[in-house]
Amino acid sequence: MKKIKYLSILWKHKKINICNHKNCYTYNLAQNFFHSNKNNIDSNNYNGNILSNKNKVKHFKCPKCNNNISTDTVSFNCEVCKALFNIDIFRNFNIFELFNIEVNYDIDKSHLKKKFNEIQNIYHPDKNAQNVEVDEINEVSSYLNNAYKTLSNDVERALYLLKMEYNYMISEDECMDDDEFLSEIIKVIRIPRIK
Repeated sequence: MKKIKYLSILWKHKKINICNHKNCYTYNLAQNFFHSNKNNIDSNNYNGNILSNKNKVKHFKCPKCNNNISTDTVSFNCEVCKALFNIDIFRNFNIFELFNIEVNYDIDKSHLKKKFNEIQNIYHPDKNAQNVEVDEINEVSSYLNNAYKTLSNDVERALYLLKMEYNYMISEDECMDDDEFLSEIIKVIRIPRIK
């Protein structure tokens, strides 16, 4: 893994949190990299307000009855016509919100499993085989399965949080098998942000 590519992210987070939290390894490594590569670091990748936007009210319309819906939590069907929502509505929420879990690296996996089973009980393709919108329901079910897999896998969850917090994606051809460096990324994600 090319650690040098990720040091700017670690530095940017440490730069904000330096007065409260010091991890000498990450701080010194990132600081040395930053000072030696000032011209090569793209500061436009930083997007520090995403996690603080949790639970903002989202507005959308029911795809079936056009009822206006305003919510800060995921609703799975329209309160007026009881229609199941399509994938477009679920994409308004991050995957933590889908399962009503606080945006954090440390999660309760038993709670995640319980919420996933409750949602799959509503959207499982076998339960909705007679529904005329079965293709849309299958699409939602697949989306929820992928969200569950991401949250239940520690590495995938860390990478998702890295993308949420910094709008930074590690390319698929990168190998995330360096446990020490992944541990550093997780430490950065766990540090509360100073606003």
